[in-house]
Amino acid sequence: MEGNSLQTYVIIWTVISIAIVSIVLLLLKYFFQSFEILIAEVLLFLRLSPIFGIYGLASAPDLSIKMLENPDREHLRYTFLFIALLLFGGFILILFRGGILKIKKSTRWIMTFIFVFAFAEYFWEFTHRYLYPEGLKEWINQGKNAEDFSKNYVNDNILTIGVIGRYFQFTSVIWLSLHLYKLQQIKIRIPILNIIISLLGIISATLDYIFGFPFPKKFEILMLFFIPGIAFFLLYWLGVALLTKFKKSRLS
Repeated sequence: MEGNSLQTYVIIWTVISIAIVSIVLLLLKYFFQSFEILIAEVLLFLRLSPIFGIYGLASAPDLSIKMLENPDREHLRYTFLFIALLLFGGFILILFRGGILKIKKSTRWIMTFIFVFAFAEYFWEFTHRYLYPEGLKEWINQGKNAEDFSKNYVNDNILTIGVIGRYFQFTSVIWLSLHLYKLQQIKIRIPILNIIISLLGIISATLDYIFGFPFPKKFEILMLFFIPGIAFFLLYWLGVALLTKFKKSRLS
């Protein structure tokens, strides 16, 4: 995004998104498949657009007072995340409503609760982060020190909610990875990698609850696994593997 105005960036992202959707729909029409699988694939691949949009921002959120120079940049970041979350929510809904997972009714209710909570925490967290610039501006207008705002806005209670959310989000990744492998829908390397990264995410969430941010120096690398995008990406990658399996099965 550096060197371009926000409007130019949005135009470029829109053009790329239209191209991605057009290519995906063109490829999908050559393969015979059920309506549910078709919709699931479209929802999944549409998520490429917001992911590319976030990547195009080329930097992490700036939580300093400089954020107020261009608050729309951070609004756009979380707008992309909202779009990706809603699209993946639709994908998970189709996955559970269809006959793909083949799970008992009791297990279905338990996992539905876990996924709903994971989704709800993401939605709440993205909303809270989206409103950060407005909160910072109001804080400064009250004559308070801008450097103190971040700790006040993202306090211990907020972090605790995030920690609980990570437990649910990474648990959903582990369960879905193991269950799909049990159904022979994905290869063994996928659940192995997903479980390793998910366990690191759970450890990261635990360290966040104990120490808060920043982590002790020996554990600083684990902070990476607490960011929302980690569990988000693992679920996306799992979906790609699942749909690739469907495609190969139909071709054979």
